[in-house]
Amino acid sequence: MIYTVTLNPSLDRTIHYPTVSWGAVNRATRSSLDLGGKGINISNALRQLGSESVIMGFSAGVFGRLLVEGLSAQGYHCEFVEIAGETRSNITLIEDDTGCMTKLNESGPPVTERDLAALEERLCALLVPGDLVALAGSLPPDAPGDTYARLIDAAHRCEARVALDTSGPALSAGCRAAPDLVKPNLEEAEALVGRSIEADLVWALCAMREMGPQRVLLSLGAEGAVYADETGYWLATPPAIREVNNVGAGDAALAGAISAWVGDLPTAQVVRWAVAAGTATAQTDGTTFPGHKAMQRVYEQVLVEQLAD
Repeated sequence: MIYTVTLNPSLDRTIHYPTVSWGAVNRATRSSLDLGGKGINISNALRQLGSESVIMGFSAGVFGRLLVEGLSAQGYHCEFVEIAGETRSNITLIEDDTGCMTKLNESGPPVTERDLAALEERLCALLVPGDLVALAGSLPPDAPGDTYARLIDAAHRCEARVALDTSGPALSAGCRAAPDLVKPNLEEAEALVGRSIEADLVWALCAMREMGPQRVLLSLGAEGAVYADETGYWLATPPAIREVNNVGAGDAALAGAISAWVGDLPTAQVVRWAVAAGTATAQTDGTTFPGHKAMQRVYEQVLVEQLAD
């Protein structure tokens, strides 16, 4: 089974305006409400790819109940730990005339050591050898920087695999716990290794693997992704598209990689499916995810080359 863990989930509202005039009244042309957070997005994309998952994390207050009830109504198996406070609500403003996107994110409720221990205990009670855990997103307020490292260690004790998608100190601490897969974007990777890496992506992949992760999926945005594991280093380049909204594209990319990885597909197909899922999602409005057929159409146009072995 695949378990996705979102420690700081949200209700995500996407609102479209022809133009945005700050300090004035603006009238939206359309809007949507999604149940979000990076781990939840990964579960949504995995479902489109034919892989079911269990959604875990923290929920709080009225918004937290709406989140869990909404996910359950969509047929997801949820294992949330309820905590004090209120689950955050995020807003994405899209100016249709320019394509400019502005995100307004809340910080979310703080967590306690008891909260973290309860989640770890629940996760370990569910895991069996061979399961996969996707840890994704920012840490909630008051969570120690080694929170993901702690969950990685716990999952490995249960003989489960772990994929990690976060940033900053949580990413560096998580890498030291040797996750089976890590997925930074270019900015996150440069912060991790401490230098610009665009001129030498193979070096960057090697440097990140030396920090602990067995596999690295490095997102290059519209340029695709590079991937490294024990078989070598690979570059996947997507077709040119008209980007509608890139919210959730990175989460879909990780879902594409996970789906191919747990399906024991060759390395080249892992990065190819990652780029296909992410690119197809960038063509979709809101934080909804395209179906398998849409991802397959993009997959057929993704070019893959091996950079080194």
